[in-house]
Amino acid sequence: MTKFHQQIDDLEADIDALSDAAEQCRKSIIVAKVAVIVGIVLFATSVLGLVRSDGTILVIGIAVAIAGIGLFGSSRGSMDQLVDKIRVREARRAEMIDGMNLQVVQDQ
Repeated sequence: MTKFHQQIDDLEADIDALSDAAEQCRKSIIVAKVAVIVGIVLFATSVLGLVRSDGTILVIGIAVAIAGIGLFGSSRGSMDQLVDKIRVREARRAEMIDGMNLQVVQDQ
């Protein structure tokens, strides 16, 4: 295998690993959104008196909503960085493939 082929294989492995990490971030974003919704619902039910509590539900609701917001921001930032890295590696891979001067084979 030539040096270019090995470098392209390495770039493709990096792209796959980064794509997997971005997928994990996407899942974390979904969990964060659910946490925010649950926190808001707990907060609202406590404030509106739909659930009798000593304030525990209110505090838990606030804490869950804040944690969800933090997780969302962190995951979103990480995903944006990963997507940028994927784009750079894909561009480099395309550049390397174009530089190989491959010839098109015609069907006969």
